[in-house]
Amino acid sequence: MSFLNKCSTIIRRSSKDLFFINLDKEISYNYYDHNNNYVFAKTLLDDPNINFSNCYFTLNNLDEIYGVYVKDSLKILTASSNSNTFIEKEVLSYDFNRFGIDFPYINIVGDNIHIFYYVYNLNSNNTCALFHHVKQDGVWTENKIDFINHIVLDNYKVIWIQNNPIVFYFNLVDGFEEVFLCKFNISTLTWSNPIQITNSKKNKVYLNILKDSMNFYHLTFCENINGSYSIRYLNGYLNDNSFQVNIDNYIEDPSTHMYPSLMKKDSKLYLMWVNFGRLYTSLSEDLGKTWSSPNIDEFSLEEDFIRANFFSNYKEDLSYNVNAVFTTIDDIGIIGF
Repeated sequence: MSFLNKCSTIIRRSSKDLFFINLDKEISYNYYDHNNNYVFAKTLLDDPNINFSNCYFTLNNLDEIYGVYVKDSLKILTASSNSNTFIEKEVLSYDFNRFGIDFPYINIVGDNIHIFYYVYNLNSNNTCALFHHVKQDGVWTENKIDFINHIVLDNYKVIWIQNNPIVFYFNLVDGFEEVFLCKFNISTLTWSNPIQITNSKKNKVYLNILKDSMNFYHLTFCENINGSYSIRYLNGYLNDNSFQVNIDNYIEDPSTHMYPSLMKKDSKLYLMWVNFGRLYTSLSEDLGKTWSSPNIDEFSLEEDFIRANFFSNYKEDLSYNVNAVFTTIDDIGIIGF
């Protein structure tokens, strides 16, 4: 068995009932009650073009589930906190004959709706724009965050400080992907100028970010070294107009590494990634200064597994600071730590 390059979403409410949302050629979900008993499965959309690059789901702190997907327009799916079914509405129309949208993202913070996405001209290659819409007091405000030049379009990551999003993303500098960030000010409804974090002049892919309770930012991605990819990790603090890097190192020698993902619990920081179809995990107990030798997860040897975005309000999950996990397909077993 091996890694399958798919990404689903696992959502667990405070009541412990669980949604496993499939985003592969359809939007469908399995619903499990608070005793982990399977209840039913339902397909919301059957479309061979649906995958993790055009669909996204999340959970707010009121146990309400929101999804956004692209199909000739940008549409929102919602499930209220006391419901296990979804309703749909169109939120943004665009000229789909001229433009495409990738990696939509939605979050509800207080009474405000935030939507992000990449938009590109169908007749133009390797360039797009990163856009943000916010609905505040019933009024939508649109902002272009940055123009993006790319070789491979990789997903951006959004981190929240109270009501203000910070977006991390790759952009080309002299032909190489470097990590940038921009900060949003909810009071003025404007974005900062881009802040460049890296300058290694090496190609990068698969960005993953965590912010911990000490306002410490942990970043990981794959970086190209002589035609293969190494796992790179760095951390630091965000100041007003700069990012102060504290630690910057390589975790593994170059190979076929993919999808590094971070998870923090108490003082332990886990870094998981895929290599040759197997899942590896390394552990740091000193905030990323040193890392253990990687271990292969035994379930990744025996079962097919995929990535999954993970959101939970269940009390026993709250001590885990994580946004993406790896899970076996058959029994939704989270693996790697």
